[in-house]
Amino acid sequence: MSARMNNQARRQRGFSLIELMVALVLGLIVVGGLIQVLISNRTAYRLQESSNFLQQNLRYASDRVNWSLRMADFWGGASAANVTGSATDSPGSSGCGDAFTRAIKVSAAGGGGVFGYDGGTSFPITSCLSNAANYMPGSDVLVVRYADADPCAFTGGAATTANCAPGSRTYVETAAGGSSTMFPAPGGTAASFAPPALAGATTTLYVYPLRAEIYYLQPCSNPGASGCSAASDDGNPIPTLMRMRIDNSASQMKAEPIVEGIEQLQFEYGLANGNGPDGKADAFRVAQWLSAKNMSATTWPQVIAVRVSMVARGRQRDVSVPQVSKMVLTPGCQYSIAVGGTLTLDKKDDCDGFTIAATRPDQFARRLAQQTVQLRNRVRGMPTDPSP
Repeated sequence: MSARMNNQARRQRGFSLIELMVALVLGLIVVGGLIQVLISNRTAYRLQESSNFLQQNLRYASDRVNWSLRMADFWGGASAANVTGSATDSPGSSGCGDAFTRAIKVSAAGGGGVFGYDGGTSFPITSCLSNAANYMPGSDVLVVRYADADPCAFTGGAATTANCAPGSRTYVETAAGGSSTMFPAPGGTAASFAPPALAGATTTLYVYPLRAEIYYLQPCSNPGASGCSAASDDGNPIPTLMRMRIDNSASQMKAEPIVEGIEQLQFEYGLANGNGPDGKADAFRVAQWLSAKNMSATTWPQVIAVRVSMVARGRQRDVSVPQVSKMVLTPGCQYSIAVGGTLTLDKKDDCDGFTIAATRPDQFARRLAQQTVQLRNRVRGMPTDPSP
């Protein structure tokens, strides 16, 4: 009896220490594998999210700049040269005030529906940007002026009081097929006013708010009171596409962020008077592309298209694979990022002074987007315009 009880006790004594350790090790291996899978999935999700962020930012930035360029030099059916009143041909010397926004003519540098500045070490319109640290050196600056597409109608040519929204500091008034004038809003900001009488205007009058915009890059998303620095955005500065626009309540233009993640911005300007396939003169064919530094007072009126090149940077770092890249924006602006994050300006004629504030920039994905935008308000109405 005693022998049977001893045998039964030996059979029920459980796992040995060795068996328990083996089971524990196997369990840890399985759990470790699951943790690794979860970490890999999370990393892949974050990188995919960053890629989506990058693509969406490129799309939105392109759409916003392209919209402004398509509206450039729209003056309610009149050409800029025929707009009278407060329209000027000189942006003045006081910065982004009324003289600057009303400089819709092109006989002086800085004026016209489209004007560009080549990127340099400092913001080219110095009196418009109070803090020099809030400009991305080596990135181009674009100025666009036009009349807003949402007018207020005044019937019968009468100067009747009406509410014109959205408000503006300046308005452009045109008569269908007739004359056009630019005038300031009463008091500078009023939305309710009586437009001035137009000589010979007997048809419906249209009053458009004046729009003037400046596109440029800022080295960070949140500059703070002291401006952008290496400590901005929690130590990871996010380059941001900015826009200045007319501020209805102030004498200067107001800066506002458009989209984050735009690292480089370059413009090339297509000049008309090219030749078509048959060798004959064609006012709608681009003869050559020039950067802003190679333009002159006589070539700005010939611009009928703008080529927009921008580089978007992802939001999340990828430490697994170095993002070695070479970005070719224009013949004069090309840069490379090597393993370790070394930035090299291969061609810097158009982007001299460009730097990247982020540490290890090779850990961010990048995409280059290029689009050509026709200035339809300059092309339409040309003597050889083939459109009906």
